[in-house]
Amino acid sequence: MTDSSSKGESPEVAQMAGELFQAKIDAARGPQTMTHLLQLGSFRMEIVPDRNIDIEKVFKDTIADLHKKFGTDVLKINMSDIIQAQQKAGHMHG
Repeated sequence: MTDSSSKGESPEVAQMAGELFQAKIDAARGPQTMTHLLQLGSFRMEIVPDRNIDIEKVFKDTIADLHKKFGTDVLKINMSDIIQAQQKAGHMHG
């Protein structure tokens, strides 16, 4: 698993990808659709259900990758990261 920074992509491409994912998540939050959520410490990942995605494999691979990169530190909570993520998602105003 790689992140966008390792591919040398521009910040604009990363922002557009983030906006696309957020739009898909927002669309899935309709009255009958839910998202899959993985949260470890300050790390949070939501995936819109899709029959082509093996959610269990994605989550297991993500957990293994996070543990490989950060060890048990992945379980630590950084409140400033959480507040920043909530502000970006529109849950808090500051």
